[in-house]
Amino acid sequence: MAGHNEIDEGFYSRQLYVLGHDAMHRMGSAKVLIAGLRGLGVEIAKNVILSGVKSVTVQDEGRTEWSDLSSQFFLQECHLGQNRATCSLPHLAALNPHVLVSEHTGPLNENLVLQHQVVVLTDSSLEDQKRFGDLCHLNRIQFIVADTKGLCGQLFCDFGEEFEVMDPDGETPVSLMIDRITKDNPGVVLCTDDQKHGLSDGSKVIFSEVQGMTELNTMGPVEIKVCGQYSFSICDTSAFSDYERGGVMTEVKQPLKLQFKPLSEALRDHQLLIPNDYGKITRHNTLHLAFQALHSFVKQQQRLPHS
Repeated sequence: MAGHNEIDEGFYSRQLYVLGHDAMHRMGSAKVLIAGLRGLGVEIAKNVILSGVKSVTVQDEGRTEWSDLSSQFFLQECHLGQNRATCSLPHLAALNPHVLVSEHTGPLNENLVLQHQVVVLTDSSLEDQKRFGDLCHLNRIQFIVADTKGLCGQLFCDFGEEFEVMDPDGETPVSLMIDRITKDNPGVVLCTDDQKHGLSDGSKVIFSEVQGMTELNTMGPVEIKVCGQYSFSICDTSAFSDYERGGVMTEVKQPLKLQFKPLSEALRDHQLLIPNDYGKITRHNTLHLAFQALHSFVKQQQRLPHS
């Protein structure tokens, strides 16, 4: 058994290989609230619990209906008329012994939201999305809205005004052999002819195993400017020792800070919409309006449209 602050490396071996210890430790301190436990909500809850967060609260005041049995895999016919969260709790808790899983069968409220670092709303009204979205944005709580209707879905994320992404592209850092380095201001690094560096202006690199111009081996990350597919310029190397041979250049990933708007503002900014099918370039705008129209219909009629 792992200690209170330790990671069970046997249980999380695959995740540790992909994410690393630092990310796993940060996830292990997160308290997550998932509101709505129909088909989409229970799938999210299952994945979040398996990921190894500190705790998950599932909120749903609704009772199991026949329609739930087609998508909510923890509900059965014997659960009809019973609370969805209560019926699902034993199955969810059994997924990961390291995660505290609890239920809340009352209405979603501000006090409950403020007890968590991450809030996920599913099967929610537009009014609740905007209300709790503003609350989360104000209190620096990560806020996610997810919903599906038939074959269509929507996803909204608000991670605050200063959200830091440690690895912007998820790609393996570039590492290449060096052919030569000029002694100039700025110095120019040429990679071997068979390897394009793939870097961009502003990327940062470190050097190792350079012979002759050894000053580069002990420098921190150096910002580069692209000269060509096989070359880039660095700092002033005119006062360094003469380059002799060898060396390896390795890219250093730089954190990226992103700013998110609350849902109440983002709904009016169509530039934030991301196309999901470039073969149907305007469909995401249509779906955005369709979901808002559907929310309006449900608010007025208290039901979904008939098929």
